[in-house]
Amino acid sequence: MFLFAVLCSGSFEAAAQKDSVTLNLKWWHQFQFAGYYAANMKGFYKAENLTINIIPGDQNHPPVQAVLKGNADFGVTGSDLILNYAKGQPVVSIGAIFQHSAYTIISSRKANINFPSDLIGKRIMASDDQGWVQLQALFLKEGIPLDSLKVIAHTWNNEDLMNGHADAMTGYISVEPDQLRQNGFQVATILPVSYGIDFYGDLLFTTQVMVQKHPRLTERFRKASFKGWEYAMAHPGEIADYILTLPGVKERNITKASLLFEAEEMKKLILPGLVEMGHQNEGRWQHILTTYQSLGLIDKKTDLDKFIYDAGKTESNRLWRILLFTSFIALLIVGIILFYNFSLHKAVKHRTFELEREVKERARMQEQLQLSEERLEMSIRAAGIGIWEWNIETGNIFLSDSIAQNLGYPPGSFPTDIESYKNMVHPNDLPTLMDEMTQQMEGTLEEINLSIRLKTKRNEWKWFLMISRVLKRDLQKNALCLSGIHLNIDELKNKEIELSNLSTTLLKRNNELQQFAYITSHNLRSPVANLISLSRLFKKEELGEHNSVYFTKIRECISNLNETLNDVNEILSLHSAGEEKTALIDLEQELSAVVTSISEMVVTTRTIITTEFTVPVLQYPKRILHSIFLNLLTNAIKYRRQEIPLYVKISSGEDEVNHILKIADNGMGIDLEKYGDKIFSLFQRFHSGVNGKGMGLYIIKNQIESLDGTIQVESAKNEGTVFTITIPKKEFHT
Repeated sequence: MFLFAVLCSGSFEAAAQKDSVTLNLKWWHQFQFAGYYAANMKGFYKAENLTINIIPGDQNHPPVQAVLKGNADFGVTGSDLILNYAKGQPVVSIGAIFQHSAYTIISSRKANINFPSDLIGKRIMASDDQGWVQLQALFLKEGIPLDSLKVIAHTWNNEDLMNGHADAMTGYISVEPDQLRQNGFQVATILPVSYGIDFYGDLLFTTQVMVQKHPRLTERFRKASFKGWEYAMAHPGEIADYILTLPGVKERNITKASLLFEAEEMKKLILPGLVEMGHQNEGRWQHILTTYQSLGLIDKKTDLDKFIYDAGKTESNRLWRILLFTSFIALLIVGIILFYNFSLHKAVKHRTFELEREVKERARMQEQLQLSEERLEMSIRAAGIGIWEWNIETGNIFLSDSIAQNLGYPPGSFPTDIESYKNMVHPNDLPTLMDEMTQQMEGTLEEINLSIRLKTKRNEWKWFLMISRVLKRDLQKNALCLSGIHLNIDELKNKEIELSNLSTTLLKRNNELQQFAYITSHNLRSPVANLISLSRLFKKEELGEHNSVYFTKIRECISNLNETLNDVNEILSLHSAGEEKTALIDLEQELSAVVTSISEMVVTTRTIITTEFTVPVLQYPKRILHSIFLNLLTNAIKYRRQEIPLYVKISSGEDEVNHILKIADNGMGIDLEKYGDKIFSLFQRFHSGVNGKGMGLYIIKNQIESLDGTIQVESAKNEGTVFTITIPKKEFHT
């Protein structure tokens, strides 16, 4: 017993000593690490009996290696930490600061790098220790081979992107884009989350040895750090002023404005007020692990058993070790007693076993209960849900502190009677609310699900979703209690109202622009027609050689203007294509008419056109079918291969619900991997050296879809193209 007392005394003395820890940051001092500065500055570490040494990081001193080598106790890094864990390195994620990763790919807006596929063959500055593995997951998920990218070492100098040393570079969405814009450089960004790669960012981590040997120190450091983050995000100006005093900050031309911009961008990633600071979910980590495994970056056998920090589990292990130690001492004492009295030993042993089992069972039940309560509280807080209850018998009303906080009231200051609550409800919403409450009390309405406005302490209105159910009914006392939730939907509701107003405005502007285009096109047509007629009256041979050249240029300008007006009219007519009258059209006759209109082009290019019309007649708008034949035939001729004859085959068929037209050629073809999502867009061209406006495919696609049809394309470079058009079998108006 004396030995046990000495050991326990030593443990308590060790716990009372002040602990010193070292934190290795991921990068230089900036707002990205504001929570740790705040915890130190505001005394949160001191309150936990901790002193801290914060070391900035850089490309030459990665935090993971610093912690693994024992140069730091804790570190800050990205979700790539799971790759270190998968390699057998004993790292533990204590908590996630960013709920969404800040990594992005940055390029010049002029470079037209808008999709991951646009980076094929481009020079990208990247670093393995700064998010490149996560971005590799993006490219692999998009089916882009990594060897198709030209990865160069990251210099961490924005000038290398601005002066063209690199076409793109990796960075933080909250930092580098703003720095570049401050220098007048317009940027474009690609975010992994837009393509389903949604990882955590900026993890606080340590080693398994630290968690096992110093569980209390780890928990105290974690608690103080996340408290610092809550303070930093609530007081960005104060923390920005402090950061400006840190070594090297002003020397990098960091200003308070840039720090506050970084803070605002970080709010979108941290989600303060919605998600508990440092929250990490095992299911989400499993999704990240599965993503890496599916891309072949992590072995399929890897699990998360020791990767995610669990304070309750760590404390339970510590208590279990103490319990085992206590049991050992108890058994030693019982062994001594056994030497003197065997019967007494037997009784004590049996009672000890029962007590141990009871203690363990109670500890397990208490732990499960506490964990359930914490999860419920965290879920309610993260969702912004407030609880309310109205006791009809007493007239008292209860509103939780989260509702008070949403309305700007201190906890416990809400009214407790229904009349005061009614005064907080918007006058336009109150009649509907009271009517539905009455129906609930009468038993004719099971649930209230209503959007209402409540008055804040500043006499402003906020939208809430109110849900209420009958909690209990006492028929003898005629007592009733309504209970439910208030969910803050103010931002969503205001967005809905804003979008509704914007839609109305856009619709009006669109009609005005369309009317303006009609008027402009109509008013210009007559003068252009007159110019064409007048130009034909001139005889070039009478103008002289010098004037004849200018006259030819004038004719070309008039012709181009006339073609532009025709194109505008064609686009303006798209919206009314579905209203056009139809007729029974003989496909051979209509194709013949189109070929006749372009006969010179067909003859000079020696184009061979064959047909196979299984369905010879279609009920369809004649102008649109003419447009389809004309555009697809002229496109085939324009984009033919010069070294071989051009063959075009046009066929028709049907299935149970559609007529089917196919136009196939053996021309240049289209690179669908590169242009597949742009083929039917306006002003898109896919071959250089061939004249065209990039309007034909856009026009016929809109014409076909306005009549509930579809158009699809199959193509390969230097093999040819097949357009397949489906026309629903239905009665068109004639």
